[in-house]
Amino acid sequence: SPRNVLVSITGSAEIVEGDLVTLICSSDSNPPALNFSWFKENQSSAVGSGQSFSALQSGRFYCEAHNQHGSQRSDAVTVT
Repeated sequence: SPRNVLVSITGSAEIVEGDLVTLICSSDSNPPALNFSWFKENQSSAVGSGQSFSALQSGRFYCEAHNQHGSQRSDAVTVT
């Protein structure tokens, strides 16, 4: 399954009024990750999919990378 799944933040981790925070998910996996899901902590259903996710509200977010061998989640990052 994917290893070293990381979330990186482009720009600031602080949501400024009318703006959003873009999160990028990456992983070292062989075969490569086929898809990515995004979750907000304490929320069971996914809030987004794809390698990048735009956070419109504050909270702690993490991604899950999937390939044919399984899935791995990242540590959560805090958006304020």
